Amino acid sequence: MTEEASARLRPSASQLQEEIERFKREIAEVEGLLRSGNPDVEGLCLALADWSAEIRLLMEEKNAASPETGGVVLASAG
Repeated sequence: MTEEASARLRPSASQLQEEIERFKREIAEVEGLLRSGNPDVEGLCLALADWSAEIRLLMEEKNAASPETGGVVLASAG
């Protein structure tokens, strides 16, 4: 795939932010299930780890694409 084609396939910063917000809602839902005593603690913890990893990847992608960072990936504050 050419660099030009790859650039066209990249989501915009606003699309990345929408995904990040969606993942945060998913994390909040899983946390609520854990707090309510859901017996699937192992599965819910795995879900938390997965959603958290997805957010980190999207944050890195968003930071790398941001003109303010000059392509430097910034660490997220978690």
